[in-house]
Amino acid sequence: MAIKLSRRHFAALGAGVLLPDLTALAGLGKSAFAMSLPDVAQNLAETLPEPAPDFHFMNAAGRRLGLAHYKGEGLIVNFWATWCPPCRAELPSLVVLNKMLLPDGIRVLPISVDSDGIKAVIPYYKKHDITGVPMLIDPSSSALRAFQVNGIPLTVIVNRKGDVVASLQGAGNWATATTAAKVRELIGPPLAKGTKATAT
Repeated sequence: MAIKLSRRHFAALGAGVLLPDLTALAGLGKSAFAMSLPDVAQNLAETLPEPAPDFHFMNAAGRRLGLAHYKGEGLIVNFWATWCPPCRAELPSLVVLNKMLLPDGIRVLPISVDSDGIKAVIPYYKKHDITGVPMLIDPSSSALRAFQVNGIPLTVIVNRKGDVVASLQGAGNWATATTAAKVRELIGPPLAKGTKATAT
């Protein structure tokens, strides 16, 4: 599955990373933590529902997982790395979004593509007090190949049927009421009453 990029996405790539040396060209460095990110709701590229490509990743315990593990849930799947300034800038807003949407059976899956895998992610989570979202890794970047893109951050919205319905290439502010409402709309109604999202 190829993620198609519009002019809006090419603009957003200014806040993303294709290769480490392009970060400097985009003017992103330590200041990326303080940069004002745009509201995601205005920049999501909606698509006709299309089955998510088959790919796998691992949790902190080394268990091999796929999106099917979260069957019936809505997913915000974010591909990031600890060395990527725009990824680091948007991650806190994804943590907030996860808290907002988990009661609706929608969760954020931040999947690190750090080549050092969990060894890079554990200290980063601890240093920045990141809680409430799982530590997931794909050190071989197999998922990015499955989506036919080579830049991060990349975030895809997957509905409860396992179909990709929207994506964002580049960084954005996910912690807004408009973004939460847009994600709920794209993913659809919550699970049956009394059904809770399983812990990861």
